[in-house]
Amino acid sequence: MGDFFDELRRRNVFRMAIAYLAASWLLIQLAETLFPIFGLTDMLLRLVVILLAIGLPVVLIFTWVYELTPDGLKLDRNVERSSSRKPHTGQKLDRVIIVMLTLALGYFAIDKFLLDPARMAALEESVAEQVRSEALVDSFGDRSIAVLPFVNMSGDRSNEYFSDGISEELLNLLSKIPKLRVISRSSSFSLKGKDLDVPTIAQQLNVAHVLEGSVRKDGDTVRITAQLIEARSDTHLWSDTYDRELDDIFGIQDEISAAIVDALKAKLALAADAAPQVKFTTNLEAHEAYLRGRFLAAQRTPSSIEGAIREFGKAIELDPGFALAHAEFAISYLLGYLGLAETEAIARATPHVERAMALDPTLAESHAAAGLRSWVQGNPETALGSFEEAVRINPNYSEAFVWIGMILEIQLGRYQESFAAQRSAVQLDPLSIPANGNYLAALISRGRLEEADRQLDKLASVSPADYARIQGFRSSLGGNWANIALGGLQALHSDPQNDALKYGLALSFALLGLEAEAFDVWTPPHPYMVAILGKRQAAVSAAKAGLADDPNSPEARDQLGFALAAAGDYAEARPIMEELWNRHSNRASNTLGGDFAAALSAIRRSTGADVRVDELATPMREDVRRRREAGITTVTWNASNDYDSGIVDYIAGEKEKGLELIARAVADGFFIMPNEAYLQELYDDPGFAAIRDIQESRRDRERSRFLAIVCNDNPYADVWQPNEATCERFAAENGN
Repeated sequence: MGDFFDELRRRNVFRMAIAYLAASWLLIQLAETLFPIFGLTDMLLRLVVILLAIGLPVVLIFTWVYELTPDGLKLDRNVERSSSRKPHTGQKLDRVIIVMLTLALGYFAIDKFLLDPARMAALEESVAEQVRSEALVDSFGDRSIAVLPFVNMSGDRSNEYFSDGISEELLNLLSKIPKLRVISRSSSFSLKGKDLDVPTIAQQLNVAHVLEGSVRKDGDTVRITAQLIEARSDTHLWSDTYDRELDDIFGIQDEISAAIVDALKAKLALAADAAPQVKFTTNLEAHEAYLRGRFLAAQRTPSSIEGAIREFGKAIELDPGFALAHAEFAISYLLGYLGLAETEAIARATPHVERAMALDPTLAESHAAAGLRSWVQGNPETALGSFEEAVRINPNYSEAFVWIGMILEIQLGRYQESFAAQRSAVQLDPLSIPANGNYLAALISRGRLEEADRQLDKLASVSPADYARIQGFRSSLGGNWANIALGGLQALHSDPQNDALKYGLALSFALLGLEAEAFDVWTPPHPYMVAILGKRQAAVSAAKAGLADDPNSPEARDQLGFALAAAGDYAEARPIMEELWNRHSNRASNTLGGDFAAALSAIRRSTGADVRVDELATPMREDVRRRREAGITTVTWNASNDYDSGIVDYIAGEKEKGLELIARAVADGFFIMPNEAYLQELYDDPGFAAIRDIQESRRDRERSRFLAIVCNDNPYADVWQPNEATCERFAAENGN
């Protein structure tokens, strides 16, 4: 053995190993620094590390076998010891090692004492900026404004369209001005007719300025008064009155709106010109129908969306070239409130999407309609591009920010960017139900509960139903599952016809193990609902029925894939689940978490395919890392970083570590699906028994807590009653 090590030293194998490792370390450090600058991915950096690791044994074998002589490379065994140049080569390698170590020490010193403080300062500034912006501080300083609906002083409600039209035109013009935050129409118009003072309005809408006015029509003349108010001091900064002959209503709107905007630009120090004015329609009736449609669409209920579609349809019938009406018509169908199959909604919307784009491709709403269509078709990245183009055209388009946030959060796993978009949506539309709902969910998931409570209080007067629903979810943290159902019932009490609330109730009843109640409130059964109840084949049947109703729906097909995997029908599930994985470009997100990894792993194993655990585990771990970096740490009944990490560790063979994380998730209130075939190995593990006991004990406790309320003097009796047999069984179990 001593001779062998002497020979390794003679052939410079040790020296070459040290030189190679030092050079490799330097290359990796440089790659880590430079790759992000050129937009190169972490995958490429991993490839560099792998290649360098593979190269080490190759270089060492080469050094052992060959010697560099004046005549070129020769096999070591063919070189006489007396003429060997190994000692000379060794001296060169010593110098190379010294240089490499000097460079490594120099790089370490620069990185530690120069680059690291700069990085920390940049990080601290980034965090500080995030805190400043996320506190909903006006990011434009005092350059924020709400345009209240101008008051119709004519005494004739038929003139309402004209006063609303002035306000709408002002909003359109102001929203195009860079660095001016303009509150969306849905929030500012929701205050119409309410007797609120300006400081209260400004506080609700989080703006520094309010523009209000009035319109008085008398015969063939009209008087329009406008005034700009500084909200904090409730002082008038500017006001003016315009008297005009009423010979061209739209011309008057354009003229006066432009005059008011010019005055505001001077008062608010807005440097850039507004975008050119665009006449969306010259038909008064079409314009009025469009305004009614916008008002209805903002309410986001099935009946209001139906009404909005009727009004937009009237506007299009009166003016077929009304691009904005075409876009809003399409958007209304694609929002998903009407219960239509996805393919039917797409079919009805598509002619209007294409018509809007053909009529006016510079219209933000045209791109938004195209984005919604792509999203419903299962193309989130294409949809994201359309929405980003919409907000480039109109930086104050709050609804587009809502949709951007949802895609980034749910499907693309870009959580930090998603939160910024959700925050922007609330800043632009403080009273919007969709914007507030998404933003509150984001705050709760990040554990920012005090901020969430303050935001939730603002929602109480705007939408009592949404307030109750979200409050129930907020109070369910820590495994208090009964609060989800109680909050859902309180919400239903405020809005008894809301199908979305009924579906949420069905899920909460399933979570509590109340099968009869879940089926009573939501039929036909949804695959996810019956999966929570542990009914494998019922989930498959429900998913197949859903796909039969809408054969081209990506969502319905995905639901069938999960249901088949849960039922152990792996051969049938495999093409669907592989397609889903490929469609997401092998990227994990909220849509594809730990259960998906477990399902696809089980499918591949049972069908004889290469499991490729690393292909599944690495993206899942990356997704959990991104969530943690974005501050998403709250455990809810259906979301947990620990659970996703634990399942991935378990299927990757680190079972003890996986069980520890899964146990922590369940202790914090997470619910594990009770009867999934792809989790059978986990269920059978002796270490899982205690975890199952904790979950079943919590389910029993929360069900009893819920039934103690609704089976005795039910406070929600006017909108819902528990199953009689359920209450009888509960009474018997509790000795009543």
